[in-house]
Amino acid sequence: MPSLSSTSLFSCLLLLSCILQVHGEWTLHRSDLGCRFSLAAWNMTEQYTNTTMMPLVLANNAPFDGPSYEITSTFASYPVNVYPTLSLVNGSLRAYRASGAWLTNATAVQNGDLLTWYTSPLFNHDAARIYSVVQSPVGMSLSAYGEAGLWFLCSIQSKFTPPMMSVVFNLTRDSHVDVVDPDACWSTRITLVPVAGSAC
Repeated sequence: MPSLSSTSLFSCLLLLSCILQVHGEWTLHRSDLGCRFSLAAWNMTEQYTNTTMMPLVLANNAPFDGPSYEITSTFASYPVNVYPTLSLVNGSLRAYRASGAWLTNATAVQNGDLLTWYTSPLFNHDAARIYSVVQSPVGMSLSAYGEAGLWFLCSIQSKFTPPMMSVVFNLTRDSHVDVVDPDACWSTRITLVPVAGSAC
């Protein structure tokens, strides 16, 4: 079997790095992580400082028992954290209660949609397999369909709760999202924060 010379090997590695590095990011996506983590929103309209990163939680915006939908919102706007840890398994986002119970999965987000989760005792299996993480200048960033730069934080209204700052995917002026005010949105990166004792 022919072997690569040191020059050829260096050229291959250089080409690989050029393919992977785009706009300051490494586009090598990972759809499985052997760790638990939480999410935080990093304001991309500000400088990269810790003061612009806001913890995210799963907010239940309807006071009903049984199967429910949650939306990804800032802890500052919804100061309850029922699902303190998340995981990424085979492209599917899972959320866990403090007890460790897994009944909640992220749904398949579409353009202009809120990042939504579904909870049901009958739904403890993989859901949408569209998520991955990519290394970016602000750390490990969540992507959907391979896109990590299309997240926004928007102020939304609900008939059951006060206004919340929630995560929207690929918001444009043509997006059909009734509850979102496009003028109250800003670009964000959704970063992963490993929980204590867990290394991603």
